[in-house]
Amino acid sequence: MSGAPGEFEARAKRALQRIAGEEARLHAFIRVMPEEALAAARASDKALDHGVLGSALNGRIVAVKDNIDIAGLPTTGGIGHYRNAVAQIDAAVVTRLKALGAILIGKTNLHEAALGATSDNPWFGRCENPLRAGYTPGGSSGGSAAAVAAGLCELALGSDTMGSVRIPAAYCGVAGFKPSRGRLSLAGVMPLSPTLDHLGLLAPTVTDVTQAWHALQGEDNMQTALGFKGRRIGMLPGLLGVEVADGVERMMNEALACLRDAGAVLVEASLPWNAPAARRDAFLLCEVEGEAVHRTALASDPEGFSSALRKLLAYGARQGAATVAETRKRLGAAADTLNNCLQGVDLLVLPTCPQAAFAHGAPVPVNQADFTVLANLAGAPALSLAWGTDAAGLPFGLQLIARPGMDALLLRLGSLLEALRP
Repeated sequence: MSGAPGEFEARAKRALQRIAGEEARLHAFIRVMPEEALAAARASDKALDHGVLGSALNGRIVAVKDNIDIAGLPTTGGIGHYRNAVAQIDAAVVTRLKALGAILIGKTNLHEAALGATSDNPWFGRCENPLRAGYTPGGSSGGSAAAVAAGLCELALGSDTMGSVRIPAAYCGVAGFKPSRGRLSLAGVMPLSPTLDHLGLLAPTVTDVTQAWHALQGEDNMQTALGFKGRRIGMLPGLLGVEVADGVERMMNEALACLRDAGAVLVEASLPWNAPAARRDAFLLCEVEGEAVHRTALASDPEGFSSALRKLLAYGARQGAATVAETRKRLGAAADTLNNCLQGVDLLVLPTCPQAAFAHGAPVPVNQADFTVLANLAGAPALSLAWGTDAAGLPFGLQLIARPGMDALLLRLGSLLEALRP
């Protein structure tokens, strides 16, 4: 960044102008923060004037999913009941962003309660995919992905419980990263399923995500001479039996060819996994734990929740202790299965989703999270990068998963693979 006087304030003003021009079409934001953004931009400009260069996030335009606390503003979780639930302190990740000089531009729209993957929100508007009018951006972090894809911000925060960062990243053609469990604090984040919840980052490219990640972690983004030669890359013949759209297998073959040409060793990974069963169990756990999160609010103000959400949470409330215990046991076994698989490879490569984005109002594919939920169960880092398109020109997402704790390796290899894209 050049550090010219007023550079960051000018950048913030341009972002606000773009949001003003696009918001009526996209509904990517629940709340825009012009005063706060301009004040942060001026502070960054002042720091530069005094010779303080700051971090890689200094002066970056950042959007925050509206289930993450920003002090003095409501945290709605996309739920009508919480319209006026003003946060008293910043979430831990927001505190970190502010300390690093990021310019927080607004709070993004999401699927109600983060329990779904269309971001067609009954309280705050239907979020649109910037790449195709009338199509979903995915969810639940749909507003965050839409804002990045439309150029309304340079980085966005999302939450990811079954794929809620990576699915919208894939549908909107951007990069989405869910780190290892615990690497980004959930303090100040409205929970859905404490067992499965993670925070994540969305940005235009993997390189952008990587720079932001290292800044948040207080690490140097070391550009080591790390390549694919000799790396063991796991692939899943038959893609776990999940039915995929036309073009997904072609995407996988292209990516694997790039990896092979770069010197990687492709190995058939052993993952005896019933993807639909694991996804159903994870969703049930979200219903059970989500009901516990919102139980008091539901009792006091049921009309503050949509009928669809009330139905899901009521189903969770009806599950007995034995059913929940058996569900947790199966999910634990599934997590062990993935972790065992990951021990034998540097990366596991698979689709992010079985399909590209679909039209709002069309039947919602039940298998959207079949490939993404794996990493949440195991607490493993996972990355989605744009790779190829379907016949209609909508992007596919390619997903990389690494062993828990290998976040930096995953991002470095993801950046290299992104550079190899045809």
